[in-house]
Amino acid sequence: MDVPREVRIEEALTRALPRLSLRTGVHLLAMHVSGFVLLGLFLVPTPSSAALYGTVEPPALLVLAMLLTGALAHVVVQLPAALLGTLVHRHHPVRAYGTALAAAGALSGVAVAALGGGWAGWLDVMLRLALSLACYVAVVRKR
Repeated sequence: MDVPREVRIEEALTRALPRLSLRTGVHLLAMHVSGFVLLGLFLVPTPSSAALYGTVEPPALLVLAMLLTGALAHVVVQLPAALLGTLVHRHHPVRAYGTALAAAGALSGVAVAALGGGWAGWLDVMLRLALSLACYVAVVRKR
């Protein structure tokens, strides 16, 4: 029986869209969970910023700077690295985490260098990103 091409394409799309939307929803959930974890981790001040608490006039400015740094790390480093790791190694969570960490290391190195930071800043960002990337991979791996 000869089925028209348009019907075959429509049938293929109706079978693929629920899987695609479920996978997209899982990635969106993982992005939000890991973003909240990263936000919580950036609320803990670094020793250098904790020393500034007495010198900066509105202390809320330091908290705001930490939150903006966390948001920048989330959008510029964490999300691309996590998507790369989980999409390349979909069924291997350890490999996905390793790939995500390698990509995050490269991206955060570029971001820290562009902002004029050094090794200490890069290491601080990487330690915070490591836990949030683990949360991302843990949410995605079960689905």
